[in-house]
Order: sequence, then structure tokens, then C-alpha cells
Amino acid sequence: MGKLNLGILGGFSGTVGTVVGSTNKNGDDIIRARSKKPRTANSAGQLKQQTKFGLVIGFMQGVNPVVRTGLKRVAAAEKLSPYNFACRYALNNAVTGTDAQPVIDYGKVMLSDGELSRDMQAKAVYGAEGVVFSWSEYVPTLVGSANDTVSMLVYNVSNGELSFSDETVLRSALTSTLALPYHESGDTLLFYLFFRSATDPLVVSTSQFLASVVID
Repeated sequence: MGKLNLGILGGFSGTVGTVVGSTNKNGDDIIRARSKKPRTANSAGQLKQQTKFGLVIGFMQGVNPVVRTGLKRVAAAEKLSPYNFACRYALNNAVTGTDAQPVIDYGKVMLSDGELSRDMQAKAVYGAEGVVFSWSEYVPTLVGSANDTVSMLVYNVSNGELSFSDETVLRSALTSTLALPYHESGDTLLFYLFFRSATDPLVVSTSQFLASVVID
């Protein structure tokens, strides 16, 4: 508690509210702001969670252009942005490894989510000229149509570079080649695919992780 020395207009010693009063060796009254208490160090649990969150953020920033529409409907239902929804899902479902060295299970990342049918025959094959995606012929009993568009992604997880289709390829095409993003030897490329409705691009299938490859 502070103590007034010469009434309300005089100096004071001690602490009053957010200021500290004192007197120097020359007898001058000194008033300064009270220093803030130092923040306590983060707990071990908080540091582990921050490490995992940083890992997820680093991954999701690169695929955000796709997530922005692929998860828009499901994220809106929970009053979240697509990006925040994707990060939360990955943090809860796709982070494996140890607390000291967490890693992302690429097959459990969600880039889109919806009611359109997925394709169990879909695959992606890496080649020097690009990645050849293919899928099976549309079956009328599935949810969707032959005119649905196909969203294909090649993501260089090593440097954050992304290559993705512009939604002009139809499901009825059965195959398409996607150009490679910028890459160097040792980089890891990830391949994903999902379908978009012919009538509403926000109606999608849940994304499928097809393969990964390390560049020689």
C-alpha cells in the first residue's frame, strides 16, 4: 500500500493502483508505472499442444484454397471457418507420433466432407509429366451424377506448394493428369481427390487420400 507524504498534492511512497512512488537520493519524488508480473512459463502439456497445433497449422495453410470450399458447408453448421474446422479435425484425428515428435497421418486429414459418394477405385500414379488420377465409372445407385466435377490435388508437404484442378474435369472422364507443383529432390508429394456436385460446388464427397511419393 502506498503512503502520501505531503497530502494529496505531494509525493508518495509505495504502490497506489497501477503506479509506484519513491524518493531518489536527491530527495526528488519519483513516480513510475508498476511493472507487470512476468507470465508464468507454459506447462509441459501446453507446450506439447502448441507443438501439435503448429504442425497442423503448417500443413493446413498450404491446402487452404481447397478447404475453403470443400469444408464450407460442414464448417458453417458449427459456426466455424472452413480453415478452423480443418485444423480442429486434424488436431483431433490426424496427429500421431509421440508428444516430443508429433507427426501428421496424411490419410486422416480432411479436405472436404459431404454426402456425395466416394470412389473405392480411385487412384493416383506419379510420373515425370504429372500425376495421373483415375476413378471408376459412375454407378447410378450412388449419390451424385456423371456430370459431377473432380477435384484433384497434389500437395508438396515439404515446401507448401500446391497444384489442384480447376473443377473442369467431369466424373465421366474417368481420368485426368494434374501438373506437379514446384518440387526438389527429397520432397514429399501427397495426392488427394474428391467430387463436387454438378449443380452445387459446395456439395461434395469426403476427400480421399490416394498416395504419397518422395521425389528422387
